[in-house]
Amino acid sequence: MRWLFSIFIVILCNGLIPGSSTASNLVDYVLCDLRILYYYENPAEIDWPTLYYLNDRFGCRLDLLTVKQGGAFYYRTVEVADKEIYSHQYYVVDNSSVYRDSLFGSLFKERRPDIVIFGHQGREELYNACREYLFNLAVDSTSLFNIIKLYQVTDRLEDSVKPGGVHINRHELLKQYQPRLEREVPVLFPRLRSSDYSSGKRLIFYELLKSRLTTEKPVPDFVSGLNKIRLVAVLDSLLSEGTIKQAFIRKAKNALSFLNASQNAGGRRRVENIITGYKELMYLAHQSRAEGMLAGIPDYEPYLDRLLNKARKAALYEIGLNWEGRVIVRDSPHGQKLKFRADLAVNGAEEVELSYIKFHPYWDTSVIVLDSVSRKIKPHQAYVREYLVDIDPVYFEAAQPESLYFTAEVVYSKIQMPITTAVPVREALDLKISFMPGFRFVQPKARLDVDRVVSSLNWKALITKPLNYAGRVKVNLETPRGVFAGAYRTEWLLEKGHASQTIPIPFSVSNLFELGIHRQIITLIVDNRVISADTGFIRIAACHIEDTVQIGFMPDSTGLLEDILRMTDAAFQPLTDRTLVTGDLNAYDVILVGSGAFRQYPSLTLITERLVDYLRNGGSLVIMGQPYDWPDGVLPVSFSPGATAVRADEIKLRIPEARILDKPYKIILPEFLNYFTVRQPVASAVVSPAEKVFTTDADGTLLSISRLGNGQIIYCGLPLVEMIAELNIGAIHLFANILNY
Repeated sequence: MRWLFSIFIVILCNGLIPGSSTASNLVDYVLCDLRILYYYENPAEIDWPTLYYLNDRFGCRLDLLTVKQGGAFYYRTVEVADKEIYSHQYYVVDNSSVYRDSLFGSLFKERRPDIVIFGHQGREELYNACREYLFNLAVDSTSLFNIIKLYQVTDRLEDSVKPGGVHINRHELLKQYQPRLEREVPVLFPRLRSSDYSSGKRLIFYELLKSRLTTEKPVPDFVSGLNKIRLVAVLDSLLSEGTIKQAFIRKAKNALSFLNASQNAGGRRRVENIITGYKELMYLAHQSRAEGMLAGIPDYEPYLDRLLNKARKAALYEIGLNWEGRVIVRDSPHGQKLKFRADLAVNGAEEVELSYIKFHPYWDTSVIVLDSVSRKIKPHQAYVREYLVDIDPVYFEAAQPESLYFTAEVVYSKIQMPITTAVPVREALDLKISFMPGFRFVQPKARLDVDRVVSSLNWKALITKPLNYAGRVKVNLETPRGVFAGAYRTEWLLEKGHASQTIPIPFSVSNLFELGIHRQIITLIVDNRVISADTGFIRIAACHIEDTVQIGFMPDSTGLLEDILRMTDAAFQPLTDRTLVTGDLNAYDVILVGSGAFRQYPSLTLITERLVDYLRNGGSLVIMGQPYDWPDGVLPVSFSPGATAVRADEIKLRIPEARILDKPYKIILPEFLNYFTVRQPVASAVVSPAEKVFTTDADGTLLSISRLGNGQIIYCGLPLVEMIAELNIGAIHLFANILNY
């Protein structure tokens, strides 16, 4: 839930709420340190019953990962409280290896997972590249944890006979975990509906792709052959033989023994076992920090701290300790004031001592003690008190998720247990506004002697929001000199049940608009506060397509190709798969195939002869850069695309006098190649026969013309769409030259 800051806000922190977790589950999570990474592309295809089976049956931690393309590298993590389930959404600028290294370096900062499960086969190049990265990730000899098994869900029946695979009765698991699904999945994915995760196949099979286990025994389950808890084994591998090693291992075994015994005990005996197990882990952590042999192991301390935190949660739940922290912001004659409300209730059979309450400001390293007086709370009693926290209102604007961090220490049976409360003063609403697309080029008009409007255009902005959000928002547009916004609605009422709202923005360009790239800014405002903003880039650029040229196109995977065509004055029409088979292809002077478009056109492999007739009759087939899995035999020429990255000095112009670089626009090479100042991905290909205009150093084709009859096939492996998105004037002109050729 996202909270709107107004005159009065109360933000609740998620404490240990009775009934939110069972103690047995919390202990299960302590006794299992296995991590499972589930990599998916579409959240509606996530196999929730299987994941809940692993989380509930074995106590495994689940990390759900998706990777998308965005304007900057950033990520967002959402947790189901006390359930060891995390959702990670990463955004990268492009598909380069630099961003993949950053992505997985961030994700595996603490440690690597033990098992990786790939969801349904990916359709996007970015998804498949990250999948390949995970599959080929080398073992890190300096780490305690590495990927041991990799599984892939498959619909192919012949795979079910392969050894090591796992059959799952999804239908039965769905019935078992339906209550948890309906309660917890919306926390991770508010836009998913129950039908998205309650439908699917009855039986599914997970194929074992790779395993680093040396045993030849059958593996009937995902975790077969793996130790659920490896604390003893980790210490055994890190410490040299001697009394220190024996003492550490004895302490670890004692802790695990008491925690295991608690699962078969009840009443006071159960509480004592969990508390004692936690105490042994706490002593082990203190001794580990003082032991030199363990100090240089980067992932040992985080591993032990996580075990200790999970044991603390189980202990606090079992002793009946309920803690709730609230932040209250109020207006006063002296400005805004903040209060922290501490609410501690003891529902167990023993008294609990509250030692202190401290505040940790995120803008300072010092700690502020709010209460240092020790108090004892009797069973079935509560302690409630408010503390005035002196904070400059400027810090109320904090965007980080844990703006305010409070700690309290409770003592039970002489064992000290810290409790933390981390809440934001003002959490940003999950509302975003963005230009669609984020760039725009405008055709030049005749220069006039007076300042008057010479063109009228339209741009769109998109507001995205959670399905359950409703409220009134304002939109503000800032335009550069010479651009004038027309009449558009500045106030919108967002309703529940809608995930987005499109805002059409008419605008006009006058002779005052200067050459070069300019910024246009749109902001989304709620209660006089800017929630989101986006910058669109706009410039004047000629991209005239002859009126007689009729274009049929197959959209690229990003959708930007259609956006670019709308900015030209071309006559174009998207093609359907049925049109390829039954339509009159000769009605189009140019057929434009966007990058990756073949994945949405299964009939493309069936129309080679139709394409030959189309080309012989004078048609022009333009192929933009394609991924490596382009189907064989589609074109009447030899065509095999690939991927590489090049700099400007590695792009060779083989035919300087080529008409495609001169008409109707002269391509100025230094300006065009400026995009390649640093290495940029390109889709080089082997094309034969062809007149190669641009190639790489390795003779991979980047721009070529293959003539057939009265027509031709033009291949462009240069990233024209991406270059136009950055408003590269040479790329815009080359795009027009290709379509006019």
